Amino acid sequence: MQIAWFTDAQAPYREPLFSELARRSDLLVHFLYAEEPERHFRYRPHPGYASELVPCWQLPRKGPLASLDSYQAVLRPGAAKRVLDTDVVVIPTWAQLASAWTMARAVRRGVPYVIFSESTLTSRRFTRGPVDRLRRWLFTHAGAVVVPGPAARDAAITSGVAPERIVESVNSVDLELFGERPRRLREEAGVGDGPGPAAHRFVYVGQLIARKNVGALIDAFARLDGAPELDVVGDGVEMPALRARAQELGVADRVRFRGFLDEDAVVEVLATAQTLVLPSLEEVYGFTPLEARVAGLQVVVSDRAGIAENLRGVDGAWIVAPDVDGLHAGLERSRRAWTGWAADVPTDSASPERSADDVLAAAKIAVCAPRT
Repeated sequence: MQIAWFTDAQAPYREPLFSELARRSDLLVHFLYAEEPERHFRYRPHPGYASELVPCWQLPRKGPLASLDSYQAVLRPGAAKRVLDTDVVVIPTWAQLASAWTMARAVRRGVPYVIFSESTLTSRRFTRGPVDRLRRWLFTHAGAVVVPGPAARDAAITSGVAPERIVESVNSVDLELFGERPRRLREEAGVGDGPGPAAHRFVYVGQLIARKNVGALIDAFARLDGAPELDVVGDGVEMPALRARAQELGVADRVRFRGFLDEDAVVEVLATAQTLVLPSLEEVYGFTPLEARVAGLQVVVSDRAGIAENLRGVDGAWIVAPDVDGLHAGLERSRRAWTGWAADVPTDSASPERSADDVLAAAKIAVCAPRT
């Protein structure tokens, strides 16, 4: 089967899935952007799958577009035809202008498409009006929808997708990099899967922007007694204010701002931390708790994150309100519960093979679905 995956930028966390799909199908990944500077995504050919850049005009992030996390683009003439020259198209970002246009052209040309949707009801900014109507039209015309958990499934059903056209899957990560390597690093350091350092180490990985709510995390961290430590991995416009807040609260010596790190360096940090925290006020999904759990860590996750529903009732995971009190309670409970890094890698909840199986199943549903 020929599959075209059409997306914004080359995110490293998608590449294990792309490589697995390429082993099982004729996959071509189409990227809109050569670079997305906020998240440090830069296009380069990958040996595991075929890819190309799509000719487009990138719109300036001004006015209403300035509040969006991703850039918007308009396809150059003829670009959609190249993307749609396939058996089925997989599109993860319906709210991208170029993606919506491509889906509309797919309906007109009779090319089936699959939406890979992480969006939840909590993460939606528009629940009525023209944006909601456009979303409903795009979802109901999709041959199938893949979702990474129950929260996204509920959102897809609300958008009018029939349950039998929804494939509930998982997001996936590089199991060797995030699963095996941190354990090797711990063994080399002489700690293995034992309790590790006496001072509990928390870690946040992500952008330093308002919706990520890192300021509330620092406030909650400062309430803890003893001498815990917090690594803040990432950069963004809030860096100066967050540094000042840590200084004001008297914890600057225990809050380490590491700046942006590539995946290899992030793994080195995870190898020494005990609990990852995702404090976001708004988060469509949230990959970092998945990576942290694969690395053997505990996680404290905001109940506004799409991944929260996947983690409810899971040992070593605490779902909390993303305010200072909720985060403080989660930090305290996770610290008191710590007994050591998890020895087993939870492969079923993060497997590229499982995710590829589900995307291919959705593609078959889409190809066989009656044309609307």
